Amino acid sequence: MYKQLGLSAAVSLALLHWHGNALAQEAPATAGAQAAATVVEVTGQLLGRGETRANSVIDVETIQAQPAGLDPLKLLTRVPGLQVGSSDALTGSFSMRLGMRGLNKEQIGISVDGVPNGSTLSNGGTMPTRLLDSANLIRIDVSQTAGDLGTPSDQALGGYINFQTRDPSKDAGAEIELSGGNYGYKRGYARIETGKSAAGTSAYVSMSQSSVNTWPGEESGSNHRRNASVRVLQDLGGGSSLRGTVSYNDFSDNDYDAVALRSIVGTGYKAVFEIDPDTDGLLDRWTGNPAIDQNNRRTRGINSKDILAHVDWTQRFGSTGKFTLKPYIHTQEGNGWFYVPYRQLPVNGKVFSTVAPGARPTGTVQECYANQYRRDANGALIPVAAGTLPAGVTAASLRAAGCPAAANYAMNPLDTWGDREATTRRSDNSINRRGALSEVSFTIADGHRLRLGGWYEHTRRKKIRNWFGTTDPTVNSAYDESDLYSVTQDRHYSQNTAMAYIQDKMTLLDGRLELDVGATYQRFRASYNSVVEFAGERSLKVSSGVLPKLAALYRISDEFEVFASGSKNFSSIPDSVFEGTAAIDSKNGIEPETSVNKDIGLRWQRDGAGVAITVYDIDFRDRISTQNGNPNGDIFNRDATTSFINQGGIESRGVELSGRLVGASYELYANYAHNKAEYADDTPFEGIRSGDPVLGAAKHSAFAEAVWKPAASWRLAVNAKYTGEAAGTYGEVRNTLNNGGPAFYPREYMPSYTLVGLSARYKPQLGLAWLRNAELSLNVDNLFDKRYLGGIGSELTTSNPLTSGRYFLGSPRAFYLSLRGGF
Repeated sequence: MYKQLGLSAAVSLALLHWHGNALAQEAPATAGAQAAATVVEVTGQLLGRGETRANSVIDVETIQAQPAGLDPLKLLTRVPGLQVGSSDALTGSFSMRLGMRGLNKEQIGISVDGVPNGSTLSNGGTMPTRLLDSANLIRIDVSQTAGDLGTPSDQALGGYINFQTRDPSKDAGAEIELSGGNYGYKRGYARIETGKSAAGTSAYVSMSQSSVNTWPGEESGSNHRRNASVRVLQDLGGGSSLRGTVSYNDFSDNDYDAVALRSIVGTGYKAVFEIDPDTDGLLDRWTGNPAIDQNNRRTRGINSKDILAHVDWTQRFGSTGKFTLKPYIHTQEGNGWFYVPYRQLPVNGKVFSTVAPGARPTGTVQECYANQYRRDANGALIPVAAGTLPAGVTAASLRAAGCPAAANYAMNPLDTWGDREATTRRSDNSINRRGALSEVSFTIADGHRLRLGGWYEHTRRKKIRNWFGTTDPTVNSAYDESDLYSVTQDRHYSQNTAMAYIQDKMTLLDGRLELDVGATYQRFRASYNSVVEFAGERSLKVSSGVLPKLAALYRISDEFEVFASGSKNFSSIPDSVFEGTAAIDSKNGIEPETSVNKDIGLRWQRDGAGVAITVYDIDFRDRISTQNGNPNGDIFNRDATTSFINQGGIESRGVELSGRLVGASYELYANYAHNKAEYADDTPFEGIRSGDPVLGAAKHSAFAEAVWKPAASWRLAVNAKYTGEAAGTYGEVRNTLNNGGPAFYPREYMPSYTLVGLSARYKPQLGLAWLRNAELSLNVDNLFDKRYLGGIGSELTTSNPLTSGRYFLGSPRAFYLSLRGGF
């Protein structure tokens, strides 16, 4: 396929060279009038005009102006109130961070073509880039409140995002896309269109492949992605249609590690931003020493294969009726792996040990050298009253070799110890989601349109943690599947989500006033078992109760409109409540997290100019907080106990301002957001005090872009994104390292930063019937090569910031050249 794409690219580049000075044909007057109308429409929808709640749209022109293969989440950086960052300019899995009005990506609802994305956890969850190809994307709708009534999500506490892909073309043809850039970036994309047949059937098939290297050091890590998508659309007439879509994605990457912020002498952490902002501490070359090679970039990463299939049936009936049905299936098979300089030995010598009722799970011990521990005839380790090191071994020498201190099991004499050992810890994940969405809507009287709908989803998931002995640690981290020596997690989940909703959409005062009055009810049931961790099954069920959703829009005049909305939202119980040493069921009183979102705003639009201002308030309550009943417990022997309670929440208030101005040859767009997000109550175990700023939530952010179109063939743009400082720790950091230093270090803040981007696009008027929409584009991200922190890992914030990383480096300057063409 890529040889054919390369040939087409060569031909297209030659044509661009020979016809680059071709003049654009003069458009007829009627086309100019249509363009003016389009400017008004686009300006309005980008600012949310006509919506009863805060809403922004990223349109197809903006999408196509971005680098080919850009992660769709990266496009959201231009939306007021959103923060997006990763260590890679194009994509990211572990390092990808998303925030909206003080809430993180696990608290924001996301869907693709209206199909719920599911969990957005980097490992064991799904990101939207794994369910679509960015070249097929046509529109992104962002609601900074909680989305329209009926939006399907288990986690939409404050905001909803839908990525919409394009339908097959009415005309037969093909299109290609070839891209390249620094850090070894390569991408190819092809799409074939059947065109619309006499029977009303159209279809497309698309394929893409891309790869890019990690940027620190010698660029030894890489990200690879392959995608194939098929859609068939059948026009049923009268506004009815039936479409079926299948998307396959194969993804693997070596992502970036988290770093520490402060250059405090004696921290000993491998990467500190204030000391060297160009590294995350991971290494490029193999040394043969597992204690060092555990930080080799190629010894950690994520693989994921996803299939999303859905059918969309829209049926019109009567004069105003509409029925929709959307069944879907999403499957994922993947794993995340990590290399460690020891074997995590089960003390009973068995690979897989089922926990008996009333018993504790089998403990484990870290063995760094072959034959380090004594074993009985059955292969079990021999317990002793206290850990005793053999002659010639000290706790300091073990630590220097990257080994843990002595455990309470008998050791062999030092002269019988063998070679260093190492392990690849691989966590295998699988997801099988099956669900359906349906809605019926119709007008029941003048000015009243009724909507009734529902959503159901059944999910089965697995998380299995396997430990494989490394074949030869002196050479590389390769292992054989047959050398599985321990299974410490065998987690199986079954979840059912059901939602029902009803809404009366009223149009009053001759269309000047719109009122949306509705309510949602949601129920969540889950069960979980892991026979190597506990006996039996843990289960719970929770429901939302009635969740009111109210919104209003009043058109003051043809130019001004005011809107207001309020909604109560619900999030299901996260996996962490079930897992590890936690023993949680519905009798423990854990309640689902909830939030109340309110916003009010004003929009103005005249011709190609528009302004929107929104004031909002989010009250997030019943936050599920971690409590540790035995903080000194040994996690490997599983005597640490963790519990959860509903404690605290987040209060987020702010204002967002957006403006857009479009002229004959230019476009100006800018927004500013002020967000005050604070923790509402004390959470002592986590070190949170009421009034502390929410981690990672910048108080100030802004985006601006200027576009110039000097001729029909050219589009030139420059943009800038400002992100203010954001808290990195809950409060002061206790000094546990430096003797003679202060008792506490001040709260950490991620520094503010501004990124500048450039883009140029050239569409020559070649006048060739067989080649249409030829385009050459150049994009530059982070033009001035700013070093900054792109985000904070919310899952890393329980660790000590003096000894562990919790921040992710931002992406450096990157260049991308893309060639597109249609046939």
